[in-house]
Amino acid sequence: MTELGWKIFRMDEVDSTNSFAKELITQSVEEGCLVISDIQTGGKGRMDRKWESPKGGLWLSIILKPKGELVGDRLGIIPLMSGCAAARAIEAISGLTTRVKWPNDVIINENKISGILSESIVHNRERWVIVGIGINVNNEVQDGYEFNRSPTSIIEETGNNTDLRTLEVQLICEMERFYNMAQSGKAKGVLDEWRQMADTLGRNVIINRIGDEIIGKAVDIDENGALVLELEDGSLEVIMAGDCQHLE
Repeated sequence: MTELGWKIFRMDEVDSTNSFAKELITQSVEEGCLVISDIQTGGKGRMDRKWESPKGGLWLSIILKPKGELVGDRLGIIPLMSGCAAARAIEAISGLTTRVKWPNDVIINENKISGILSESIVHNRERWVIVGIGINVNNEVQDGYEFNRSPTSIIEETGNNTDLRTLEVQLICEMERFYNMAQSGKAKGVLDEWRQMADTLGRNVIINRIGDEIIGKAVDIDENGALVLELEDGSLEVIMAGDCQHLE
């Protein structure tokens, strides 16, 4: 079993927790280390979007070295399990009802409260994955955040401040649970839990890829976490990566 959070690098401010984590990997850090910062000055989301990361949110990166079932194409499970972990942690601490949007967003009533940036790198011929997780907690976001057209935060949904350390501990516990499940022959259980929380499945979506876009109905995810679309002609297309927008 992999223990997460056994060593934590805490900072008041950093450019990006993911970038800091990459540097740690080149310095022979062990799996399970976390990087947490009060503020990110250069935080990024998927598709190289800016991620606003002021004081009051939870901004962290987890260093993983996947094994077992989580190798090759199955690395696509990691963003999904991370979204589930963030969603479950938010629910446990705040009482809010959350949903997940493929591949790695957590939403409340169509508003984004959390996002994940999973990056895979090779160092000394070993595959590492850095999972960056951002959760809007005590930071107010409704007025003009650049990273998403419709953001929200725990404080804006509940009116109450949340203890960041309590949420952090809950998130680490949920990530550890999902990660160990996925590596020990129970990846199907992880994907089934994602399906139960999914706001994307059953909806018409548009997937934007580099130089391409495709419209269809999201009908399922496959064993690697890829999105399965039913196209207008009834054929199925498997989407490994892309930016997903709900159309209804």
